[in-house]
Amino acid sequence: MIRIGKIPYLNSILFFHGLENEPGVRLEPLVPRALSSAVQEDEVDAGPVPLVTAWEIEDRFSPLGDFCISTIDRAHSILFFSKRPFDQLDGAVIGVTNETSTSVRLLRALLTHAWRVRPERFTRVDWPVNDAFLLIGDEALIHRRGVKDYPHVADLGEVWHKWTGLPFVFARWMVRTNLPDADKAHLVTMLDRSIAEGWAHFERVVSPRAHDLHMTVEEMRDYLQAFRFRMTAAEHQAIGKFREFDEAARRAHKAPATP
Repeated sequence: MIRIGKIPYLNSILFFHGLENEPGVRLEPLVPRALSSAVQEDEVDAGPVPLVTAWEIEDRFSPLGDFCISTIDRAHSILFFSKRPFDQLDGAVIGVTNETSTSVRLLRALLTHAWRVRPERFTRVDWPVNDAFLLIGDEALIHRRGVKDYPHVADLGEVWHKWTGLPFVFARWMVRTNLPDADKAHLVTMLDRSIAEGWAHFERVVSPRAHDLHMTVEEMRDYLQAFRFRMTAAEHQAIGKFREFDEAARRAHKAPATP
């Protein structure tokens, strides 16, 4: 039995709809942060692992083909809401959804390097108490038209793209290195087929999500077409760039604030 971590967001639906009844596969629904914990504890064999976690498990997991979750420009579902302009968030209290692993690290990098501010602390999402807050995935889609009292909204994928000219890779499919090669090859075949069939039968695949997300089928199509699910040279370049900025932001965050 191959245990696969299943991110239950719309942006991952094309990977998983074709695996639901696949013999020899068990899907484990896990939001990104929970999937990070699961791979670190060897509780799953494969899945679209948050990028920052993929860096930490390279001794036991390796990329599965070139599958990824990457935004070309706007992410549409990685949204940062603020009461004041982003370059005025020095000393702010920022709420962060407990579902994120990579997006919060992207937010730290942008706060440090693009907006050049230093918040007081990160905490749980609790609006209107937070000065600003980050939502991801389906929750961000539900609130995509805005949140009362938070007039400033940034799509972090768009901010990253304007800043670097690159896409942003939120997750890479990783597989346990000691999984038999035949199982790895079978996973690649299943994912290829699932993506192709998902596009071919798009309305049937996504329409059950329309009501909960307050989206039409065409809005969901536009949303998913903003993603890449296979790595290109640009994604590899983006990963290297983000790793540099992430490490610098983490060092800056640990350093004492300048008086």
